Amino acid sequence: MTKYVRDHSLSNDEIQRYSRQLIISEFGVHAQERLKNSSALIIGCGGLGSPAALYLSSSGISRLGLVDHDNVDISNLHRQIIHRETTIGKTKVDSAQLTCSQINSSLKIDTYNQLLTYENIMDIVKQYDVILDCTDNVITRYLINDACVLCQKPLVSASVIRFEGQLTVWNYIEKNGPCYRCLYPQAPPVETVSTCSDVGVLGPVCGTLGSLQALEAIKILTKIGDVLANRMLLVDGLSMNFRTIKLRNRQLTCAVCGINPSIIHQPAPPPFDQCNNDQPCRKSLLNQNERITANDLAKLNLSSFIIDVRPEHELNIAQFENSFHLPMDHLLYNNNDEQLRNELKSHIEKNQQIIIVCRRGNDSQLAVRRLKELLSDIDNIDEKIKDLEGGFQAWHTDVDSSFPLY
Repeated sequence: MTKYVRDHSLSNDEIQRYSRQLIISEFGVHAQERLKNSSALIIGCGGLGSPAALYLSSSGISRLGLVDHDNVDISNLHRQIIHRETTIGKTKVDSAQLTCSQINSSLKIDTYNQLLTYENIMDIVKQYDVILDCTDNVITRYLINDACVLCQKPLVSASVIRFEGQLTVWNYIEKNGPCYRCLYPQAPPVETVSTCSDVGVLGPVCGTLGSLQALEAIKILTKIGDVLANRMLLVDGLSMNFRTIKLRNRQLTCAVCGINPSIIHQPAPPPFDQCNNDQPCRKSLLNQNERITANDLAKLNLSSFIIDVRPEHELNIAQFENSFHLPMDHLLYNNNDEQLRNELKSHIEKNQQIIIVCRRGNDSQLAVRRLKELLSDIDNIDEKIKDLEGGFQAWHTDVDSSFPLY
């Protein structure tokens, strides 16, 4: 029998499993071998982390780390395709591990059911070859970025909102690429940041960007192609427009990767409390005496004058009967304050209590502040206007579970 030779360590089973990758001329057996000896860490097992984990699990890497501290909820399933109805209530990392292990039983999977902090992130990040930021939290982005720079790890980062997404690779040393802080030195105020929990996202947008994150991770691990460093991909799913923009170079003055960094041994502590990657941040802009709980509002039998500041498309989901609709955008950005004042004044003056409601009790606080400015000449206006703490979510949880939760 004629002998044959092979210049690689792949088994026959691995050759058969990954054959469609092996026959790509730019990839081949040696790229597959690099995958076989590599590891990746996915932070966030949600809309982005789901497709990224699925494709990395099936690609042939040897080790995959999964980080999340949330549980699977029914509202996740339209976009977080790694989870199932049967895993609702389970931790996301356990749910994701189950699916990934069913795809590739030889894959070593580490799960971290915990909130990343500046105290624990370094010990996790340093174990892996490439890091994927699949979170929906701007403060966590700084935390992950700092850890990756300090541990000298490339960071594949994506974000999605509504129909749009962004993708880039931070801290790619081979290209002297910038880190996240090079472009955004300081975290913005929490009330200025929108997430998919606030304004929504279409599932396939997550699938597209998460899949591209997996692709960039594979390119980094196998050393093929042109890694998306020093550039950012912008995706508009509504117009199906994909374009790439150039990013500025690594900044010498950067606090973490510059020539005289102030962040040296561990990531900087967050400037304010972190929120769950997939759960909304509760803003606290008002004093407690400017707010009313759902239970206290229920005792009033909805006899107060209620102003709903949600956008119209959310109003169509459900609303309080006889509430007055004043969209937040109109309240903040209208061109005729006097007309709005006159429109509201008669309602305000003839009611003892004015309750402002929104989805989660965040926008309503901003609305209370704006209305007090707009109607400052009305007697006792500060005592009259309150926001519903926790919004319609609190009403659903504490008073009436038949009100739809979204």
